[in-house]
Amino acid sequence: MMKILPTRSVPAMLLLDRETFWKTLRRGDISWAGVASMAGFVVASCAVYGAVMAGWRSPTLALYAAVKLPFVFVASTALVAVFNWMIAAAMRSGLAFRQTVALTFASMVVAGWIMLALTPVALFFVFTGMPKIGVATAGELDFAYRLILFIHVAVLAVAGVAGNGVLYNGLRTTAPVECPVKALFAAWLAMFAIVGCQMSWMLSPFVGHPDFEVTFFNSLALKTNFIEVVFGRLVPSFITGKSIW
Repeated sequence: MMKILPTRSVPAMLLLDRETFWKTLRRGDISWAGVASMAGFVVASCAVYGAVMAGWRSPTLALYAAVKLPFVFVASTALVAVFNWMIAAAMRSGLAFRQTVALTFASMVVAGWIMLALTPVALFFVFTGMPKIGVATAGELDFAYRLILFIHVAVLAVAGVAGNGVLYNGLRTTAPVECPVKALFAAWLAMFAIVGCQMSWMLSPFVGHPDFEVTFFNSLALKTNFIEVVFGRLVPSFITGKSIW
């Protein structure tokens, strides 16, 4: 008789006993309740880190970010999981839809653990590196904002790399030998990058520029895209020292 992985232990097992998780996933024993528990953990971890991202700016923006960051992660992962299954089916991976969804969410669970682990680091930079609004000069605030934005991007990047590492290992573990794992992983990774980055930009702000009013949505979000902001504004701002706005 096949053993179903206990629902409440799925996120913890991904952290402490990943091999058992892969065996369970390979057998197809992960239930939809188990997938829901992974999604719930992603919501909780992202809510904590979202509040930290915007906590320096205002309690209101912290609340907004605590709502928006979990939505970005869960909605992006759910959407990507559907595309992942279609791509996996086209490449004859042998993965069932539920296995694909569970594997996709597993990567986000690991990313959530990384974010929780690095939350004290982010808090340290927020409390030691951010001057008070109304006291510091405009230049000091702008530089501090760009610094803390870079820190958060770095934390999310580390979480993303760790999560995608798990995704790749999971594919190697669960997919049959004849499946082109590297090509499948590359396609999944591209889908994650496109959907996740653009959705996060559309739901910005998460950190909150000191010169801008606290709002739930960025009025510029529908007029620009993530690639334009990062390579057309953020990167040049570190080189020139000028504001990205």
